Amino acid sequence: MNLRFDHLGLLTDSRSKNQEIADFFSGVLGLEVSGNAGEGYAEVKAGAMTIALHTGAMIDDFGAHGGTLLQFSSDDVRADIEEIRRRGGTIALEPTETDWGTTSAYVAGPHGVLVELFTS
Repeated sequence: MNLRFDHLGLLTDSRSKNQEIADFFSGVLGLEVSGNAGEGYAEVKAGAMTIALHTGAMIDDFGAHGGTLLQFSSDDVRADIEEIRRRGGTIALEPTETDWGTTSAYVAGPHGVLVELFTS
Protein backbone atom coordinates (compact mmCIF):
# COMPACT_ATOMS: atom_id res chain seq x y z
CA MET A 1 0.00 0.00 0.00
CA ASN A 2 1.17 3.50 -0.79
CA LEU A 3 -1.35 5.95 0.70
CA ARG A 4 -0.76 9.70 0.72
CA PHE A 5 -2.77 12.04 2.94
CA ASP A 6 -4.58 14.44 0.64
CA HIS A 7 -7.58 16.15 2.27
CA LEU A 8 -9.11 16.67 5.66
CA GLY A 9 -12.88 16.60 5.31
CA LEU A 10 -15.35 18.21 7.67
CA LEU A 11 -18.83 16.69 7.47
CA THR A 12 -21.90 18.70 8.43
CA ASP A 13 -25.58 17.84 8.51
CA SER A 14 -26.83 20.92 6.65
CA ARG A 15 -25.87 23.24 3.84
CA SER A 16 -26.25 26.28 6.09
CA LYS A 17 -23.71 24.87 8.58
CA ASN A 18 -21.41 24.04 5.69
CA GLN A 19 -21.67 27.66 4.47
CA GLU A 20 -21.03 29.03 7.98
CA ILE A 21 -17.81 27.01 8.17
CA ALA A 22 -16.73 28.25 4.72
CA ASP A 23 -17.49 31.84 5.76
CA PHE A 24 -15.34 31.36 8.87
CA PHE A 25 -12.39 30.08 6.85
CA SER A 26 -12.66 32.85 4.24
CA GLY A 27 -13.94 35.80 6.29
CA VAL A 28 -12.19 35.25 9.61
CA LEU A 29 -9.05 33.36 8.63
CA GLY A 30 -8.67 34.89 5.17
CA LEU A 31 -8.22 31.55 3.41
CA GLU A 32 -9.22 30.89 -0.21
CA VAL A 33 -12.45 28.91 -0.56
CA SER A 34 -13.49 27.38 -3.88
CA GLY A 35 -16.71 25.60 -4.74
CA ASN A 36 -20.09 26.33 -3.19
CA ALA A 37 -20.40 25.26 0.43
CA GLY A 38 -24.08 26.25 0.44
CA GLU A 39 -24.71 23.69 -2.29
CA GLY A 40 -22.91 20.95 -0.40
CA TYR A 41 -19.19 21.01 -1.23
CA ALA A 42 -16.29 23.45 -1.10
CA GLU A 43 -12.55 23.30 -0.62
CA VAL A 44 -10.42 25.53 1.59
CA LYS A 45 -6.79 26.02 0.61
CA ALA A 46 -4.65 26.06 3.73
CA GLY A 47 -1.09 26.01 2.45
CA ALA A 48 -0.20 22.51 1.30
CA MET A 49 -3.36 21.16 2.95
CA THR A 50 -6.86 21.14 1.51
CA ILE A 51 -9.85 21.12 3.85
CA ALA A 52 -12.94 19.73 2.12
CA LEU A 53 -16.34 20.89 3.41
CA HIS A 54 -19.10 18.30 2.82
CA THR A 55 -22.77 18.07 3.68
CA GLY A 56 -22.47 14.31 3.65
CA ALA A 57 -20.61 11.36 2.34
CA MET A 58 -21.38 9.08 -0.60
CA ILE A 59 -22.99 6.54 1.72
CA ASP A 60 -26.24 6.83 3.61
CA ASP A 61 -25.72 4.18 6.27
CA PHE A 62 -22.59 5.68 7.87
CA GLY A 63 -24.72 7.22 10.58
CA ALA A 64 -25.47 10.80 11.47
CA HIS A 65 -23.41 13.19 9.39
CA GLY A 66 -21.01 15.25 11.36
CA GLY A 67 -17.50 14.04 11.85
CA THR A 68 -14.11 13.79 10.26
CA LEU A 69 -13.36 12.53 6.77
CA LEU A 70 -9.70 11.86 6.06
CA GLN A 71 -8.99 11.56 2.36
CA PHE A 72 -6.00 9.65 1.00
CA SER A 73 -4.93 9.31 -2.61
CA SER A 74 -4.05 5.78 -3.62
CA ASP A 75 -2.32 4.22 -6.60
CA ASP A 76 -4.78 1.30 -6.53
CA VAL A 77 -7.95 1.74 -4.45
CA ARG A 78 -9.22 -1.79 -5.12
CA ALA A 79 -5.97 -3.46 -4.00
CA ASP A 80 -5.68 -1.21 -0.95
CA ILE A 81 -9.27 -1.97 0.09
CA GLU A 82 -8.55 -5.70 -0.13
CA GLU A 83 -5.48 -5.23 2.09
CA ILE A 84 -7.53 -3.22 4.60
CA ARG A 85 -10.22 -5.91 4.54
CA ARG A 86 -7.56 -8.59 5.26
CA ARG A 87 -6.46 -6.49 8.24
CA GLY A 88 -9.99 -6.55 9.64
CA GLY A 89 -11.08 -3.07 8.50
CA THR A 90 -14.74 -2.20 8.05
CA ILE A 91 -15.43 -1.23 4.44
CA ALA A 92 -18.23 1.32 4.48
CA LEU A 93 -18.29 1.79 0.68
CA GLU A 94 -16.78 -0.62 -1.80
CA PRO A 95 -14.68 0.93 -4.61
CA THR A 96 -17.03 3.05 -6.69
CA GLU A 97 -16.57 5.00 -9.91
CA THR A 98 -17.69 8.58 -9.21
CA ASP A 99 -19.33 11.09 -11.53
CA TRP A 100 -16.26 13.35 -11.16
CA GLY A 101 -13.81 10.76 -12.48
CA THR A 102 -12.30 9.09 -9.44
CA THR A 103 -12.53 5.64 -7.94
CA SER A 104 -13.40 6.03 -4.25
CA ALA A 105 -13.95 3.72 -1.31
CA TYR A 106 -14.65 4.41 2.37
CA VAL A 107 -13.35 2.71 5.48
CA ALA A 108 -15.23 3.25 8.75
CA GLY A 109 -13.15 4.01 11.79
CA PRO A 110 -14.17 4.45 15.42
CA HIS A 111 -16.11 7.41 16.80
CA GLY A 112 -17.26 8.96 13.52
CA VAL A 113 -13.94 8.82 11.69
CA LEU A 114 -14.36 8.00 8.01
CA VAL A 115 -11.43 7.43 5.65
CA GLU A 116 -11.75 7.79 1.90
CA LEU A 117 -9.26 6.21 -0.48
CA PHE A 118 -9.39 7.60 -4.00
CA THR A 119 -7.58 7.33 -7.30
CA SER A 120 -7.82 10.11 -9.86
